[in-house]
Amino acid sequence: MILNDIKIIDIIQDGRGVGRADNKTVFVEDAVYGETLDAEIIADKGNYFEARKINTTRKSDFERKPPCPYFYECGGCSIMNINYDTQLDLKTNLIKNAIKKGTGLEIDDIEIIPSPELAYRNKIRLQVGVDGSLNYLKSYSDELVEIEECLIANDMISDHLLEIRGITKDINAKFKGLIKEISIRASSEAILINLAGEFSKEAISYIKEKYSLSKFNINLIGRENIIISGEGYLDYQIFSKTFKITANDFYQVNDYQIENLYGVAKEFLGEKQKVLDLYCGSATSSIAINYDHIVGIEINKNAIKDAKENAKRNGLKDYKFIAKNAKFIDSKFIKKEKIDAVTVDPPRAGLDKEVVKTIANAGIDKIVYISCNPQTLARDIKRFMDRGYVLKKLKAVDMFPQTMHVETVVLMSRK
Repeated sequence: MILNDIKIIDIIQDGRGVGRADNKTVFVEDAVYGETLDAEIIADKGNYFEARKINTTRKSDFERKPPCPYFYECGGCSIMNINYDTQLDLKTNLIKNAIKKGTGLEIDDIEIIPSPELAYRNKIRLQVGVDGSLNYLKSYSDELVEIEECLIANDMISDHLLEIRGITKDINAKFKGLIKEISIRASSEAILINLAGEFSKEAISYIKEKYSLSKFNINLIGRENIIISGEGYLDYQIFSKTFKITANDFYQVNDYQIENLYGVAKEFLGEKQKVLDLYCGSATSSIAINYDHIVGIEINKNAIKDAKENAKRNGLKDYKFIAKNAKFIDSKFIKKEKIDAVTVDPPRAGLDKEVVKTIANAGIDKIVYISCNPQTLARDIKRFMDRGYVLKKLKAVDMFPQTMHVETVVLMSRK
């Protein structure tokens, strides 16, 4: 079934356009915000359609020629063909709509901190072809799109990408299709490469012999992590604090915006707080935001090990990092530790409702929540509202130009 002259009035987080037809919402692949198009229905979900664009009947006023030659195939970026000011408007609307739908609150204006549009990512993750080629996944597909450059990767990665491809091509030629995936992370001074696959003793021996003196930090990620060359970690700096980030540690990907993001959180939190940091990872956020007086909870034992080292590196005097699920905490624990405020930066799934209940029951007055998912953020704000909290402040930070992803920082306080 064909739908004619559908006006695209919004873009959702996965990059699909939003229109209306036959009194239903239509989600359209490959649509451009502001254009009018014809689309073919690929799924009727009852109260909405999923569709694929056939052709444009009226071009968008916001459209531009994307600078990346892979854009129309590659799924790495979804809105590079929309001018950047409009990208920011779409992201603030995404947050507004999520908050209104999830909480009933209407926010008139959201400040968003813009980013440089390109060369901002300090980490990229690529699929490795059988021949060792480097690939992103095609939009809405598991097909591979081979690349030789990535415009959103920072200069350190871009300058060495073809050299890194030489490594994957060599290994996959020697051991057919061994490397399945690669992540490349860069600081201003060094590159950390994680190669994922099922490594035999023979393969490990070959890679060690050939690459143990590589200028790159190389890890093999399989049944166990093996350091082939270098230190197995990178050093980063935030607000004059230094951090050790190892193979699987979480670290914000936008070099230009990290201090802006944590600066907003620090402003919302205020000073002289003892902070409980849930999902603390290797403690980059809590140390950057609060500097000291931190109790961190993180399920990843290796991240907790790095958190303790980062605390020592930066001269913290009052800290405790515990390798537990966030649901480990209870009101008794919070009171015993004399916690003044809670900071959270959870994964996309947001907070477990029991964690919300525990924080609220402990009488914590101030919660600073960093979120990469407006929908789960809104759900959790509503859960806190139902337990006597109000939304006091909200600010967005564009950590991911050319995509519909965005970071939001909120402050919740007790009534």
